[in-house]
Amino acid sequence: MGSQSDIIIPAKMDVRGFLRIQESVIKALKLPRAPYADVYVDPIGMRVAFEPTKKLNENSFRIIPNPASILIYLKGAMKSIGMTVESGECELAYEGEKIVFYGRKQQKKTGSWKLFTCRNSAGLPMLSIGTRGTLVLDKRTSELVNTRENSTFTAEFDPKKKTFKLIFSKDEGEINVRTIASHANASFMGTLTSNGITLPEKRLRTACEIKGNVVKFNAEGLFKQKKDKKKGDSK
Repeated sequence: MGSQSDIIIPAKMDVRGFLRIQESVIKALKLPRAPYADVYVDPIGMRVAFEPTKKLNENSFRIIPNPASILIYLKGAMKSIGMTVESGECELAYEGEKIVFYGRKQQKKTGSWKLFTCRNSAGLPMLSIGTRGTLVLDKRTSELVNTRENSTFTAEFDPKKKTFKLIFSKDEGEINVRTIASHANASFMGTLTSNGITLPEKRLRTACEIKGNVVKFNAEGLFKQKKDKKKGDSK
């Protein structure tokens, strides 16, 4: 069958941004099977790639089994580098362990791959803190804590471990939570500043641990951004 890099994988992109690979193609080409994938983008080459993996992590996209095919959602990754979604037949190619989607307009130049993080984890409870200090709990996290009922929380910070503990309750917490269809959010700016933590330069996204009505997460990433900025300023 030749080297892996010579394999051309027929696929189809639908109008929603889902890439579909037929089951018959998977069997014929002996493509790797896994429930999750790490997704990468190349802004210079206008390419998107995914690498199937059995390991669930904070970046994971879900590979969705469908009758006679599998689906993976690539619209967000495409949009991030200016690729438009055009439905129809397409061809994929291998690059190492990555399966690459070029779209209709393949570029002559290519750049390095950059990991593209899934906004909603495939299975891990996640949360994020934005540049304006907004705390966002993803759908899985908000459902496990039941933020529609437990619509307030009190935050406790451990400066030695650099961890936060959020204690949720129906109406006894210090911070109000707003729940919508896909996530829940709250203003966390005051909590950060009162603990001497500056607002992040870029959105921090991290996994969290949930036990009952208590959410714990590591805020080390907030401090790492500050250190990295100081290193950059000193050059």
